Amino acid sequence: MTDHTSTSGREETALSRRGFLGLSAIGLGVGLGGTAWGRWPGAAVGAPTRRDGESLRFIVLTDTHANEEESARLENLRRVFAAVEAEQPQFVLHCGDITDYGDDAGIAAYRDTIPGGLWDRLRHVPGNHEIRWDTSARERFQRWFGPTSYSFDAGGVHFLALDPTQALQEPGLFGDDLAALRDDLAGAAGIPSIMFLHYPLAGRNYYVNDADELLRTIEPFPVRGIFVGHIHRHEVDRFNGLTQVSSTATRGGPFYLRVTEHRSDRGRTLVVETVALGATDADAPTVAPLTEISLDAPPGGTVPIRGSVRSHPGRIDLTAVAGAAAVAVEARVYPQSVFGAVDDGTWTALQARGSSWHGSLDAAALAPGAYRVQLRATDAQNVRRHDTARATVDGSPRTRIAWELPVGGQLQGALTAFGATVVAGSTSGRVVAVDVAGSSSYRSRWTVDLGPVHRGAAFTTDGALVLVPSADHRLTALNARTGAVAWRSDFGKPVMSTPLVVSTGGGDRILVAAEDRLRCLDAGGRTLWEAGVPVRTAGRAASDGERVYVGAGDGRGYAYDLRSGAKLWSFLTNTRPDRYRQLIYGPWDDWVEVLPGGAVLFSTVTDAIAVDPVSGLERWRVAGSHMFAPALALADGGLLLTTEWGVVTVADPASGGVRWSAPTVPRVVNAGPVADPATGTVWLVSVGGLLAAIEPAAGTVAVDRQLFTANTFSTPVVVDRQLIVAAQDGVLRGLAL
Repeated sequence: MTDHTSTSGREETALSRRGFLGLSAIGLGVGLGGTAWGRWPGAAVGAPTRRDGESLRFIVLTDTHANEEESARLENLRRVFAAVEAEQPQFVLHCGDITDYGDDAGIAAYRDTIPGGLWDRLRHVPGNHEIRWDTSARERFQRWFGPTSYSFDAGGVHFLALDPTQALQEPGLFGDDLAALRDDLAGAAGIPSIMFLHYPLAGRNYYVNDADELLRTIEPFPVRGIFVGHIHRHEVDRFNGLTQVSSTATRGGPFYLRVTEHRSDRGRTLVVETVALGATDADAPTVAPLTEISLDAPPGGTVPIRGSVRSHPGRIDLTAVAGAAAVAVEARVYPQSVFGAVDDGTWTALQARGSSWHGSLDAAALAPGAYRVQLRATDAQNVRRHDTARATVDGSPRTRIAWELPVGGQLQGALTAFGATVVAGSTSGRVVAVDVAGSSSYRSRWTVDLGPVHRGAAFTTDGALVLVPSADHRLTALNARTGAVAWRSDFGKPVMSTPLVVSTGGGDRILVAAEDRLRCLDAGGRTLWEAGVPVRTAGRAASDGERVYVGAGDGRGYAYDLRSGAKLWSFLTNTRPDRYRQLIYGPWDDWVEVLPGGAVLFSTVTDAIAVDPVSGLERWRVAGSHMFAPALALADGGLLLTTEWGVVTVADPASGGVRWSAPTVPRVVNAGPVADPATGTVWLVSVGGLLAAIEPAAGTVAVDRQLFTANTFSTPVVVDRQLIVAAQDGVLRGLAL
């Protein structure tokens, strides 16, 4: 997909390269004609030109969470935007979570709360609530608001809107966008810059897995401030030469931030005030100072902290250089298991020795493998400098990394294998096939570039074709031997679910969903039928050869006739009171399973529920957030269930009776368990890259190694004597078993 904004006769430059082009509009006027964006004039991304002698003045708000079913919340927003319009700001920055779940009705309800004269001046970035639960989320955002990452100049300041949100995921990642961000800052001619995005960075915030790389990227440039949301509270942090301001949620009441430029002999300063409207329009607002952001000088100076590490049995030794202003230097192992949350874990103080700082971290409890070590230096004004260093902990794991293949982008979807061939797809659009042999070797078979791939591919039953879903609206069938395109099916919407292939007497049937449409195709790519799926689905369908089962966004699981696509029954998985909660507590992202004995398993964030395939009536349920890891049928007839929190349970698929249950790894999202057919060992990779070996017969779990410092949402495969694992660092790895 290519998007353009044409203003003043030129095409603008790209800032975001996450598969949906973001735009940069440098110093352009608001409301100029020629925009290609959406139905509303606010989709233009230029900023108003400051009039001579006028100070920079703008508003920041965040987390409005508009919901068409919440009239009180919408009335609150009307009051807020009426007050904001009365302030006559030059522009308004919105730091994301505009709506509860990014649907058109919610966005339209939000739009209707904004006075017509203010809309042109709003600048939005998406939050996780816009992107998390919607397969077409980024396209929908662009239709209404414009690009998700962009920049503009106003009043001698460079503003950058950043979008680290991830399709169908909760936390953030900058990834490949960092190169474009560096280029944008380099082209800003050294003027002070202000960023705004949804997630807070650094400190106790672990919402973005590569926030350390962002800080390294912006270090050479005069980035003076960041406005963020997400945490629903006022918070001010000063680190790495900038001031970060988190704002309370406008969802909770009539709140916003007023930002005004002040000039003095100390230079230019942005004064940030909190504004809380009165209980009624007749009551005066409460205005209080929150912080100041110096545009001309960074807080805490410009000296970075740098460190080196040396690993020894049971410990990691550190040396850090932090500059003369540092009064304390501390370190800790990066909490890779913390996923989209805050963490107040213990830091270890380093000791000053001359011009450097020294100390050790206890590594006795760490699994062997790859880690980050966090360093922070604090000066007398409590301004901090953050950095990370890489460390490798030695040990004796059962597995050995035999090879690594850099693919690029993020490897997101489940891996798929047929015989010795493994296929992986990347958000960059690159799809690779490798042939695996023995315990340590591989050979590249082919590489193909398609649209961005977020979910796993599938082979036809004869292994002749590989079916690849992509965000460019297509399902593409590739020749499994050569990688040549055999056929394409255009869905008109991003294809963000893993295909299912079912063998029938009439040949293979391919079932795949794109948002709210389930399509059945034959092996030649001919559409046999289409059926509607309420709201949306992002998981994988299941079939018993007679019926097709899909989890939907209305909180229900559905059964369709495999031959005709006729709807047979639906099962309500939850009784939440509104459409938003029915979606997020439903099976919308479930990898549905047909169990031994014929029951159909629908999983949500609260339960795994076995349903009769003919009647749609519940047979049993096991409590737990089982939706994000596919269930695994074991060779002994048991069913391995895995919760989002890494607890595995072996249950009887006929009754749901629990045989045993145990914790394994801290967090599991989409990367489900895989069994080694030679030994019966089940391997499970946490979202943070921690690998565990599960012995189902014995009911034991052993952590094996820390594979990487990236996140993974990809179910691995076992081929021959290798475990093949993919991660968001874009690297495919083969582990010798």
